[in-house]
Amino acid sequence: MKRILLWSIQFLAAFLSILLLSGAPVLITGFQQGKLLWNEYIETIKLHATSIMNLRELSVDYYVGRGEMRQVPVFPQLLENITYSLQLLFFALVTAVVFALIGTFITMLLREKARARVKLFFYFLESLPDILIILLAQLFVVIIFQKTGVLVSKIAVIGDDRIYWLPVLCLMILPMIQLYRLSMLTFEAEERTMYVELAKSLGFGKAFILFMHIFRNAIVSVFFQSKKTMWFMLSNLFILELMFNIPGVMLYMFENLSGTLFLVTIMSFFLPIFILYSLGEWYFIHRLKRGGVVG
Repeated sequence: MKRILLWSIQFLAAFLSILLLSGAPVLITGFQQGKLLWNEYIETIKLHATSIMNLRELSVDYYVGRGEMRQVPVFPQLLENITYSLQLLFFALVTAVVFALIGTFITMLLREKARARVKLFFYFLESLPDILIILLAQLFVVIIFQKTGVLVSKIAVIGDDRIYWLPVLCLMILPMIQLYRLSMLTFEAEERTMYVELAKSLGFGKAFILFMHIFRNAIVSVFFQSKKTMWFMLSNLFILELMFNIPGVMLYMFENLSGTLFLVTIMSFFLPIFILYSLGEWYFIHRLKRGGVVG
């Protein structure tokens, strides 16, 4: 019951913060004019709060040509965009975590010199900008098509098409390297603990110790560290949607930017991420209290 109350308070605080942030452009405009538009800011917050209670009536201005604008309903189009973006985001996160852990396992089984070389290689890859990775991936697809005539993936979304594996690949590479670096630090710290030394003295193999002991402890730290990785992926999602012409929520919000739409979009991302990490936090804390992690 305490946990549910804590989650409710955290969610309410986050919602209020996002709501207050949605009206920030009014204050910024006032600062540029040398004024404090406090009353206008309060009215804007009230308008956004009222609008989010009537999502079906939410609409945006849409340019139809010859200077003509018309009001277009946000839903269900926005829901489709949000779903597409969340699919890419979570597929990329799961893939990044899996490959980071596999890479960590393999690296931990190597000798010290080989381990240092592998870590150096991954640390070098982390310095590559995300735009370069996307361009190289698209170029690679084009070269394969020119050489073999096989189109392994589309490099841009056209019409109602949907592409997944190439955008997911581009979105997960840098987060995977970040998670790999963080998990390597955690695994190596666990490797120097007393219980690992005891397991080695009892004759257990390196792979057994790594999987049955180190992994169970290190995965807790990796989970909590992945929160930062998730927000890093969100910052890269706009570039990804722009480069692949993906009809996602980031591109939709950029083309139809408004305070209410900002509030709805951010909450659409925040809610599933909040639920995911809250449940994960509950699970790991529950295991820690039962003593099911260490040893």
